[in-house]
Amino acid sequence: MMATNDIKAKLVRLSDTNLTLAEHAEDIRGLKILDVSGEELGSVNDLFIDEQERKVRFLEVSSGGFLGLGATKFLLPVEAITGITADVVHINQSRERVAGAPQYDPALVEERYVSDVYSHYGYPPYWGPGYRYPPYPYYSSANRPGSGAGMDPDYPQRPATSEVTSGAYRSEVAGLQVKDIMTRNVEVAHPEATLWEAAQKMAALDVGMLPVCSGDQLVGMLTDRDITVRATAEGRDPKTTRIHEVMTPEVVYVFEGDDVSEAARIMTEQQVRRLVVLNQSKQLSGIISLGDLAVHTGDVQQAGQTLEGVSEPSEPMR
Repeated sequence: MMATNDIKAKLVRLSDTNLTLAEHAEDIRGLKILDVSGEELGSVNDLFIDEQERKVRFLEVSSGGFLGLGATKFLLPVEAITGITADVVHINQSRERVAGAPQYDPALVEERYVSDVYSHYGYPPYWGPGYRYPPYPYYSSANRPGSGAGMDPDYPQRPATSEVTSGAYRSEVAGLQVKDIMTRNVEVAHPEATLWEAAQKMAALDVGMLPVCSGDQLVGMLTDRDITVRATAEGRDPKTTRIHEVMTPEVVYVFEGDDVSEAARIMTEQQVRRLVVLNQSKQLSGIISLGDLAVHTGDVQQAGQTLEGVSEPSEPMR
C-alpha cells in the first residue's frame, strides 16, 4: 500500500489508546528481539501505530540493559524485521547499529525524531514517495536467518544498512538536484553575535548547527560542539564570547545545481550528516541533510551507504 505522504500522521503507543489490532498475529508485544547475529537485544514492550492508517510503524523494545547503561528502551522500524515466530522477532540490524540510534524519549516521538530514526537505519519513511508497507507481521517462517529463503516475492526487501542492494527499491526519481530536496530559508548567525545568542537560537529552532554569514557571504559554521568543546571547555563566557572566535571557518558545502549523489559522496568523504548549499555566486542557498536524502528520494541504498560512510570512525582531529 502506498503511503499518504502525510508526515503529520500522529504516532501513538498502542497501550495508550483504546484501539485493538484487527488480527492477533499483529500483536507481537512480549516477544524477544534477536539481532542479525542472533543475539538477544530485549523484548517488544509496545507498538507505535499511526492514527491515520492504523498501521504498526515501530516496535518499542525494552532492552534490559544490553547497551551497558542499565535497563532502557529504543525504537525499531518494522522495516528492520526479517522474521517472526511464536516467541521471537528477528531483525537485520546489529547490536552496534541499534546502540547508536537516536536517543529515545516516549514523550518526544515527533516528526524530526522519527525522520532521524529512519535516516539512522537507512530506511525511507512511510510518508516518502513510493513507500510500500512491509509484510508485517506475515513473514514466511522460511525467512528467518540461515534459511536462504526470501520474503513475499512481490515485496522489495530492504537490506541492513551495511549491505548493498540494487534495482528493486531504488528511488523512482532519477536526476534529482540538490536544490530539489534541500531546506530553504535557513536561519543564520552573525559572526559578531554572542555564543549565548547562538545557543538560544539553536534551542528555539531545535538544531545543532548554524551557518555564520556576514551580509550575504558565508564565513563559517557554528555547531553545538563548537560551543561545548571550543568555548565551554575552555571556560569562555558565552555572553561575551563572539561566534567568530570559536566557529569553524572551513565550511564543507555543495552547490544547489549538483546531483544528490554528489551530496551523498561529500557527506561520506567528510563524515558529516549535513551540508550547506551554495548558489553559483557562493552565497548561502539552503541546507541538505542525510534525512533529506532518505525522505525525498526514497533511495535506501544511497541513504544507507552514505550513513555507513558517515558512521565510520574518523582520524582524530589535530
